[in-house]
Amino acid sequence: MAIDTYAPCPGGTGKKIKFCCADLVGDLEQLDTLVEGDQISAALDQVKRLEEKHPGRACLMATRTKLELASKRYEESAASSMAFLDAFPDNPLALGHAAITDALAGRMQEAAASFDKARASAAAEGKEASAELVRIAATLVQAAAQLGHIGFAQGIVDWLGESGLGTDEERRLLAAIVGSSGVPAALRTRMRLEPLEGDSPWRVEFEAALDHARHWRLAKALTTFRSLKAVAGECRQLFTNIAVICEMLAQPFEAAEAWLAVAKMTGTSPDDAVEMTGRAIALENEADPDRSPLVRFASRIAPLAVPAGEEGNATIDLLEDRIRHAGRFDQAAFDRAQWVSRGAAPPRSAWRVYDEGSPARLLATLLIFGRQTDRDPEAVLQGFAADIEQARPAVEAAVGCTFGEEMTTDAMPAVTPTNWLMGSQFRMKPPTSAPAPAPAGQPSVFDSILDEQRKATWDRFLAVWPDTPLPELLGKTPREALRDPQAARRVESLVNEGEATSRRPDASTAWTALRERLGIAPPATIESTHPFDDAVPPLRWHRLDMAKLSIDELRGVLVTSLDAGFEKAAGLAAEALAARSDATPADRWEALGVLEERAASSVRKLEIIAELRDIAKTLKANDGMLDVAELRVRMQRGDEADAVRLLEHVRREHGRDQQVIQAFAEVLMEAGVDLSALAGRSMPGGAGGPAAGAAIPAAASAAEAGKLWTPGGESSASAGGEKKVIWTPN
Repeated sequence: MAIDTYAPCPGGTGKKIKFCCADLVGDLEQLDTLVEGDQISAALDQVKRLEEKHPGRACLMATRTKLELASKRYEESAASSMAFLDAFPDNPLALGHAAITDALAGRMQEAAASFDKARASAAAEGKEASAELVRIAATLVQAAAQLGHIGFAQGIVDWLGESGLGTDEERRLLAAIVGSSGVPAALRTRMRLEPLEGDSPWRVEFEAALDHARHWRLAKALTTFRSLKAVAGECRQLFTNIAVICEMLAQPFEAAEAWLAVAKMTGTSPDDAVEMTGRAIALENEADPDRSPLVRFASRIAPLAVPAGEEGNATIDLLEDRIRHAGRFDQAAFDRAQWVSRGAAPPRSAWRVYDEGSPARLLATLLIFGRQTDRDPEAVLQGFAADIEQARPAVEAAVGCTFGEEMTTDAMPAVTPTNWLMGSQFRMKPPTSAPAPAPAGQPSVFDSILDEQRKATWDRFLAVWPDTPLPELLGKTPREALRDPQAARRVESLVNEGEATSRRPDASTAWTALRERLGIAPPATIESTHPFDDAVPPLRWHRLDMAKLSIDELRGVLVTSLDAGFEKAAGLAAEALAARSDATPADRWEALGVLEERAASSVRKLEIIAELRDIAKTLKANDGMLDVAELRVRMQRGDEADAVRLLEHVRREHGRDQQVIQAFAEVLMEAGVDLSALAGRSMPGGAGGPAAGAAIPAAASAAEAGKLWTPGGESSASAGGEKKVIWTPN
């Protein structure tokens, strides 16, 4: 490919190729040809040879670093990048490459500093950032988002948008990457730089720093703002700007300190103080995600005294039979193929271990391994360390062994105590035979089992959480933290976020109950009728009086809350929108779809689906996915006749709709219906693909055998692992 000699030098020198590296034009064209042909290794060998002939040329050093990064030779790219930067310390491209190599090594603060210098250096030349620097920016957004440095990632996206760099589509994609990276609730509210209010002797310095920040010279801005801390006293705007810039420079600990300073200032409202404290907690976790106390996953191993040969197999058979009848164990299914695919010998059996409560809580998993070529028979107890310690005595008594020390490594997963408590599972005993279908409008056995599971989970959470040391509270328990006004804000921020962001209504209700149990005053209702104009933070939207919002405001709150994960506000807005007399059918369709997904009981789900069917007629929308949603509920309830009716309806009305047929197949597999016999059969009338019509007798026979649904059974897991939603019209 011919190179335009009046194009910028690919080494980031700011000069035209004609006046920078004209003698290398032919070589650069050859390199481009190799890269376009995906011959990265050959191109890298070629550029190394050229560097020997022409040392210290920016275009070759930049190309070499880029090729080493492309071929994932990260150690080599780090060395090449360092050499490039040493030779050209003010080169934007050298600084950008240094940012990438630092980010790949996990040094995000250094990466942010290098990229800030690269951006400032490019701007100092009075020219638009090069396409290569824009690509570097996109790479850094992805790396920062993946490592949880949200401020750094979002700051780059903002810079690209303000500077008009990249396409709209590219910027939207990068924003989506940031948004889908698991942004903590406290960081979902965008904080802006603030101008100074009133007059002061240091206004000139403040405004100079603010100008640096607004022109993306962040390091210079931060240096000046820091210099004012000694004379500014409790200036909210100063510390706010320091916090915002530190977030964008991947300096989360200093940002957290600045937000805590603002939270303590006398002019800060109680709501702002709590939310800034929550923001500081999230940034502390960004700075040190492994701060204690955490609940870590662990394993313990015990050798089994088993003779060799067939006698040993018989001994393990007797051992497994003893475990089966011990009362605190349930045999668990596992996929042997997954073990084999990893090159590991699968266990003979796996068992869930429960405590002696009522209902019994799941503590750990016990794996029994037979004799292998390279190891003797053994038992492995796995779970969270605290639960393993509780389960160990009962398992040792049942198995007749003694477990060794915990096997913990840095690679073992760990969770916060809050998530550990919220993830509690209990043994719910399903009926031994298929129950009679629940009367229309009445809860089913399945509803009762789910209610019992929820109650057990949240009863334990409410009883244990207040006296559990938490990393978010710097090792204090919530009760202890409430004795100190500043630490109490930390507790309230955790409760606020739990209420606002819990996806399940029962979880949000539990956080509210926790507020009452700890004696934290309930927050006041917010009377704003224009939350967007009044800049009400989304974390407070669940406190809005939804009945006073206009229809347009309600739509905005619903959509934005859904996108940002403020689930309680989304649910309240959906309820208000569905009840509005001036809501359009499309409004009610969207609102009811949200409510159906969150409904706790099958009765309420069926009521909402019936309303959606009426709206579908008005909108002339395909109701196939409503059939899917209803079928799932009917099977959970054991409503066999209605399930067969739905299958017949799908066969007749949606036999050629592959999306509906596939979704139905997933529901049937969830219910334990074996669809393998249906593969390759045709729909009546000639439609290809899985036969919904043929599935009707299979579903009916499964119902007769009591296999339509098995609460707590292995077949209840979704085959596709996807979140089920109600289809909505475009």
